[in-house]
Amino acid sequence: MADSAGHAVVTGGSSGIGLAVVGRLLGRGLGVTVVDTQPMRARPGSAREAVLQEFLVDVTDEKAMREALDEAAARAGTAPNLLVTSHGIRGGFVPALDLDLAVCRRVLDVHATGTLVAARSLVRCMERAPGGPPPGGSIVTVSSTTAYGGWANQADYGVAKAAVRQLTQNLAVEWAPRGIRVNSVAPGHTLTPMVQEMIDQGYDVSPTEARTPLGRLCTPDEMAAAIEFLLMDASFSTGVCMPVDGGWTAVGK
Repeated sequence: MADSAGHAVVTGGSSGIGLAVVGRLLGRGLGVTVVDTQPMRARPGSAREAVLQEFLVDVTDEKAMREALDEAAARAGTAPNLLVTSHGIRGGFVPALDLDLAVCRRVLDVHATGTLVAARSLVRCMERAPGGPPPGGSIVTVSSTTAYGGWANQADYGVAKAAVRQLTQNLAVEWAPRGIRVNSVAPGHTLTPMVQEMIDQGYDVSPTEARTPLGRLCTPDEMAAAIEFLLMDASFSTGVCMPVDGGWTAVGK
Protein backbone atom coordinates (compact mmCIF):
# COMPACT_ATOMS: atom_id res chain seq x y z
CA MET A 1 0.00 0.00 0.00
CA ALA A 2 1.15 3.55 -0.70
CA ASP A 3 1.75 5.78 2.29
CA SER A 4 -0.89 8.38 3.10
CA ALA A 5 1.67 11.06 2.22
CA GLY A 6 1.08 10.30 -1.44
CA HIS A 7 1.96 8.07 -4.36
CA ALA A 8 4.64 9.33 -6.74
CA VAL A 9 5.71 8.12 -10.18
CA VAL A 10 9.29 8.77 -11.30
CA THR A 11 10.16 8.17 -14.94
CA GLY A 12 13.83 7.51 -15.54
CA GLY A 13 14.04 6.52 -11.89
CA SER A 14 16.57 3.71 -12.24
CA SER A 15 19.67 5.93 -12.23
CA GLY A 16 21.08 9.44 -12.08
CA ILE A 17 18.79 12.30 -11.09
CA GLY A 18 15.73 10.06 -11.17
CA LEU A 19 17.23 7.58 -8.71
CA ALA A 20 18.21 10.44 -6.39
CA VAL A 21 14.61 11.71 -6.58
CA VAL A 22 13.32 8.24 -5.68
CA GLY A 23 15.51 8.20 -2.58
CA ARG A 24 14.32 11.62 -1.44
CA LEU A 25 10.64 10.81 -1.97
CA LEU A 26 10.98 7.54 -0.10
CA GLY A 27 12.51 9.57 2.71
CA ARG A 28 9.37 11.72 2.74
CA GLY A 29 7.25 8.64 3.38
CA LEU A 30 5.75 8.47 -0.11
CA GLY A 31 4.95 5.34 -2.03
CA VAL A 32 7.07 5.44 -5.20
CA THR A 33 6.56 3.74 -8.56
CA VAL A 34 9.48 3.75 -11.00
CA VAL A 35 9.05 3.70 -14.78
CA ASP A 36 12.15 3.23 -16.92
CA THR A 37 13.51 1.24 -19.82
CA GLN A 38 16.28 -0.13 -17.58
CA PRO A 39 15.79 -1.95 -14.26
CA MET A 40 16.97 -0.49 -11.00
CA ARG A 41 20.13 -2.06 -9.65
CA ALA A 42 19.41 -4.37 -6.73
CA ARG A 43 21.68 -4.21 -3.72
CA PRO A 44 21.11 -4.56 0.03
CA GLY A 45 19.30 -1.52 1.39
CA SER A 46 18.81 -0.06 -2.09
CA ALA A 47 15.92 2.06 -3.23
CA ARG A 48 14.78 -0.85 -5.38
CA GLU A 49 13.84 -2.79 -2.24
CA ALA A 50 11.71 0.11 -0.98
CA VAL A 51 9.76 1.19 -4.06
CA LEU A 52 6.20 0.00 -4.51
CA GLN A 53 6.90 -1.35 -7.98
CA GLU A 54 8.86 -0.71 -11.15
CA PHE A 55 7.78 -1.02 -14.77
CA LEU A 56 10.01 -1.41 -17.82
CA VAL A 57 8.18 0.90 -20.21
CA ASP A 58 9.18 3.27 -23.01
CA VAL A 59 7.68 6.58 -21.94
CA THR A 60 6.72 7.41 -25.53
CA ASP A 61 4.33 4.41 -25.63
CA GLU A 62 1.10 5.93 -24.31
CA LYS A 63 -0.82 2.67 -24.14
CA ALA A 64 1.93 1.03 -22.11
CA MET A 65 2.26 4.09 -19.86
CA ARG A 66 -1.47 4.20 -19.11
CA GLU A 67 -1.55 0.47 -18.39
CA ALA A 68 1.48 0.77 -16.09
CA LEU A 69 -0.03 3.61 -14.06
CA ASP A 70 -3.38 1.84 -13.81
CA GLU A 71 -1.61 -1.28 -12.54
CA ALA A 72 0.46 0.84 -10.15
CA ALA A 73 -2.72 2.37 -8.74
CA ALA A 74 -4.33 -1.04 -8.32
CA ARG A 75 -1.30 -2.55 -6.58
CA ALA A 76 -0.80 0.45 -4.31
CA GLY A 77 -4.47 0.86 -3.48
CA THR A 78 -4.36 4.52 -4.46
CA ALA A 79 -3.84 6.41 -7.70
CA PRO A 80 -0.56 8.30 -8.07
CA ASN A 81 -0.91 12.05 -7.61
CA LEU A 82 2.74 13.08 -8.08
CA LEU A 83 5.02 12.75 -11.10
CA VAL A 84 8.65 13.52 -11.88
CA THR A 85 9.68 13.09 -15.53
CA SER A 86 13.41 12.53 -15.25
CA HIS A 87 13.75 10.22 -18.26
CA GLY A 88 16.05 11.25 -21.07
CA ILE A 89 18.60 10.29 -23.70
CA ARG A 90 21.68 11.96 -25.14
CA GLY A 91 21.47 14.11 -28.23
CA GLY A 92 23.74 13.83 -31.21
CA PHE A 93 25.90 16.81 -30.12
CA VAL A 94 26.89 17.46 -33.73
CA PRO A 95 26.39 20.45 -36.07
CA ALA A 96 22.86 20.77 -37.44
CA LEU A 97 24.06 20.03 -40.97
CA ASP A 98 25.48 16.70 -39.79
CA LEU A 99 22.61 15.67 -37.53
CA ASP A 100 20.99 12.32 -38.33
CA LEU A 101 17.27 13.06 -38.54
CA ALA A 102 16.42 9.67 -37.08
CA VAL A 103 18.44 10.60 -33.99
CA CYS A 104 16.81 14.03 -33.90
CA ARG A 105 13.29 12.59 -34.07
CA ARG A 106 14.03 10.11 -31.29
CA VAL A 107 15.47 12.82 -29.02
CA LEU A 108 12.44 15.03 -29.58
CA ASP A 109 10.09 12.09 -29.08
CA VAL A 110 11.63 10.92 -25.80
CA HIS A 111 11.94 14.33 -24.19
CA ALA A 112 8.98 16.32 -25.50
CA THR A 113 6.38 13.72 -26.46
CA GLY A 114 7.43 11.41 -23.63
CA THR A 115 6.92 14.15 -21.07
CA LEU A 116 3.44 14.86 -22.42
CA VAL A 117 2.57 11.16 -22.48
CA ALA A 118 3.69 10.67 -18.87
CA ALA A 119 1.91 13.80 -17.64
CA ARG A 120 -1.44 13.08 -19.22
CA SER A 121 -1.23 9.40 -18.28
CA LEU A 122 -0.96 10.53 -14.67
CA VAL A 123 -3.92 12.90 -14.95
CA ARG A 124 -6.10 10.28 -16.60
CA CYS A 125 -5.17 7.76 -13.90
CA MET A 126 -6.00 10.29 -11.19
CA GLU A 127 -9.38 11.06 -12.72
CA ARG A 128 -10.33 7.36 -12.90
CA ALA A 129 -9.60 6.86 -9.21
CA PRO A 130 -12.57 5.59 -7.16
CA GLY A 131 -14.03 8.50 -5.23
CA GLY A 132 -12.47 11.07 -7.56
CA PRO A 133 -8.95 12.37 -8.13
CA PRO A 134 -6.59 12.31 -5.14
CA PRO A 135 -5.73 15.81 -3.86
CA GLY A 136 -2.44 17.63 -4.20
CA GLY A 137 -1.60 16.80 -7.80
CA SER A 138 1.91 17.95 -8.71
CA ILE A 139 4.23 17.34 -11.66
CA VAL A 140 7.88 18.30 -12.12
CA THR A 141 9.43 17.97 -15.56
CA VAL A 142 13.12 18.14 -16.38
CA SER A 143 14.20 20.75 -18.92
CA SER A 144 17.80 22.02 -19.23
CA THR A 145 19.89 25.15 -19.33
CA THR A 146 20.17 24.38 -23.05
CA ALA A 147 16.52 25.55 -23.26
CA TYR A 148 17.79 29.10 -22.66
CA GLY A 149 19.37 30.92 -25.59
CA GLY A 150 21.13 29.46 -28.61
CA TRP A 151 23.71 26.70 -28.50
CA ALA A 152 25.86 25.14 -31.18
CA ASN A 153 25.41 21.40 -31.73
CA GLN A 154 22.07 21.37 -29.88
CA ALA A 155 19.55 21.31 -32.73
CA ASP A 156 18.04 18.15 -31.22
CA TYR A 157 18.62 18.05 -27.44
CA GLY A 158 18.41 21.78 -26.78
CA VAL A 159 15.27 22.13 -28.88
CA ALA A 160 13.69 19.14 -27.13
CA LYS A 161 14.42 20.61 -23.71
CA ALA A 162 13.04 23.99 -24.76
CA ALA A 163 9.87 22.16 -25.78
CA VAL A 164 9.68 20.59 -22.32
CA ARG A 165 9.96 24.05 -20.75
CA GLN A 166 7.14 25.41 -22.96
CA LEU A 167 4.99 22.33 -22.39
CA THR A 168 5.37 22.77 -18.63
CA GLN A 169 3.96 26.29 -18.79
CA ASN A 170 1.11 25.22 -21.07
CA LEU A 171 0.08 22.34 -18.80
CA ALA A 172 0.40 24.54 -15.71
CA VAL A 173 -2.17 26.95 -17.14
CA GLU A 174 -4.44 24.22 -18.47
CA TRP A 175 -4.45 22.00 -15.40
CA ALA A 176 -4.54 24.58 -12.61
CA PRO A 177 -8.37 24.34 -12.48
CA ARG A 178 -7.91 20.60 -11.82
CA GLY A 179 -5.78 21.38 -8.78
CA ILE A 180 -2.59 20.14 -10.43
CA ARG A 181 0.64 22.15 -10.30
CA VAL A 182 3.18 21.70 -13.11
CA ASN A 183 6.72 22.99 -12.70
CA SER A 184 10.13 22.26 -14.17
CA VAL A 185 13.81 22.30 -13.31
CA ALA A 186 16.50 23.29 -15.79
CA PRO A 187 19.63 21.40 -14.77
CA GLY A 188 23.05 22.62 -15.57
CA HIS A 189 25.85 20.09 -15.87
CA THR A 190 25.10 17.35 -13.35
CA LEU A 191 27.38 14.42 -12.63
CA THR A 192 24.96 11.71 -13.74
CA PRO A 193 26.03 8.39 -15.29
CA MET A 194 25.23 9.90 -18.72
CA VAL A 195 27.59 12.84 -18.12
CA GLN A 196 30.20 10.54 -16.60
CA GLU A 197 30.03 8.45 -19.77
CA MET A 198 30.68 11.59 -21.83
CA ILE A 199 33.65 12.47 -19.59
CA ASP A 200 35.01 8.94 -19.99
CA GLN A 201 34.77 9.39 -23.76
CA GLY A 202 36.91 12.54 -23.59
CA TYR A 203 34.40 15.32 -22.87
CA ASP A 204 36.23 18.09 -20.98
CA VAL A 205 34.09 19.66 -18.24
CA SER A 206 36.77 22.06 -17.00
CA PRO A 207 35.51 24.99 -19.17
CA THR A 208 32.02 24.42 -17.76
CA GLU A 209 33.32 24.41 -14.21
CA ALA A 210 35.33 27.59 -14.90
CA ARG A 211 32.28 29.41 -16.32
CA THR A 212 29.96 28.30 -13.50
CA PRO A 213 30.01 30.78 -10.59
CA LEU A 214 29.93 27.96 -8.03
CA GLY A 215 32.87 26.38 -9.83
CA ARG A 216 31.76 22.76 -10.06
CA LEU A 217 29.17 20.34 -11.41
CA CYS A 218 25.91 19.65 -9.59
CA THR A 219 25.39 16.33 -7.83
CA PRO A 220 22.28 14.23 -8.55
CA ASP A 221 21.12 14.66 -4.95
CA GLU A 222 21.38 18.46 -5.17
CA MET A 223 19.21 18.35 -8.29
CA ALA A 224 16.79 15.98 -6.58
CA ALA A 225 16.48 18.40 -3.66
CA ALA A 226 15.27 21.14 -6.02
CA ILE A 227 12.81 18.74 -7.65
CA GLU A 228 11.52 17.65 -4.24
CA PHE A 229 10.92 21.29 -3.29
CA LEU A 230 8.89 22.05 -6.41
CA LEU A 231 7.00 18.77 -6.21
CA MET A 232 6.12 18.79 -2.52
CA ASP A 233 6.66 22.18 -0.90
CA ALA A 234 6.21 25.01 -3.41
CA SER A 235 2.44 25.01 -2.98
CA PHE A 236 1.81 28.37 -4.72
CA SER A 237 4.20 27.82 -7.62
CA THR A 238 3.09 26.56 -11.00
CA GLY A 239 4.45 27.14 -14.48
CA VAL A 240 7.93 27.77 -13.06
CA CYS A 241 11.11 26.57 -14.76
CA MET A 242 13.84 26.85 -12.14
CA PRO A 243 17.48 26.74 -13.28
CA VAL A 244 19.60 24.60 -10.98
CA ASP A 245 22.94 25.35 -12.55
CA GLY A 246 25.34 26.92 -10.05
CA GLY A 247 24.68 30.35 -11.54
CA TRP A 248 25.34 29.41 -15.19
CA THR A 249 22.32 31.23 -16.62
CA ALA A 250 22.96 34.25 -14.38
CA VAL A 251 26.34 34.95 -15.97
CA GLY A 252 24.77 36.26 -19.17
CA LYS A 253 27.91 36.07 -21.29
